[in-house]
Formats: sequence, structure tokens, C-alpha cells
Amino acid sequence: MRTSIITDKTEMKAIINQCDICFVGIIEVDGTPYVIPMNFGYSEGDIILHSGPEGKHLRLLKQNNRVCVTFCTDTKLVYQHPDVACSYSMLSKSVVCKGSVSFIEDLDEKVKTLNSMMKKFSTRTFKYSTPALANVKVWRVTIDEMTAKAFGQNFK
Repeated sequence: MRTSIITDKTEMKAIINQCDICFVGIIEVDGTPYVIPMNFGYSEGDIILHSGPEGKHLRLLKQNNRVCVTFCTDTKLVYQHPDVACSYSMLSKSVVCKGSVSFIEDLDEKVKTLNSMMKKFSTRTFKYSTPALANVKVWRVTIDEMTAKAFGQNFK
């Protein structure tokens, strides 16, 4: 079983769109990673996230807005021989994005961005109250680097 690098942007986008959650890596003050699972949207080449208006993640992003966002498709255990442990692998594909976070503050832009994110989860049209919009942080991750791999596959 081998790992293959994926370079096709269309395939990378397809992998991202297969996922329901992503893992967002933020840098702690002492330099260690802080990783949180989040649901997301992917719109016009940007990753869209949302959170409450306060918390550790926001305090860390004020100090350093660089993030790493990871996506991984459903996994399946595969092997070449059932009695050989080293032949076991996970069949999956992943995308890793590095970029920077900016926050959308304009209420009309928040509505537009949240609606683009909700298209991933529902075909419904949503309305948002002003207090709800004021109480949500809408993140835009501008991607600087995107890489992808396929795991556990027999490539000929």
C-alpha cells in the first residue's frame, strides 16, 4: 500500500466537499499546536468557519492568525495479507491547507458568508436576527498553500 500525492485542484476541492468537519490547528502562545474540530464551508477558494464571540481560540488568533486546516475522507481499513501487520493501511484521502484567518464583521457580509456555508448542509434559505449575527464570529481562512494525498491504495 502506498501514498500518492494529489496535485489536481478539482480533486482537492472534491475531497474537501466530502467532509463534514475539519480540524483547525492554531498556535499556542508557547508554540505548541491547539487543534479543534469545526464544521465549515468552502466558498470561492476560502474556508469559512464560525464560532462563538469569545474563547481560547480567538485569543490565540489575535496573537497569530496563521492556521492549518486538515480534511480527511471516510477511512477504511485495508491490507495486503491478513497475517502481516505491516501490510495494513487506511484507505483515505486528505487535504491540508495553510493560511490566515480574517474575521467578517459587516452584518450583510456575515449573512452572505453564513448562507454560503449553510449550502453545504441544507438547501433551505435562512434568516438571521441582528443579535444572532452580532453574537457569531465568522472566519474566512485565506489559503496560501494546499496539499493533498491518497493513502493505502495500490497505484500502478
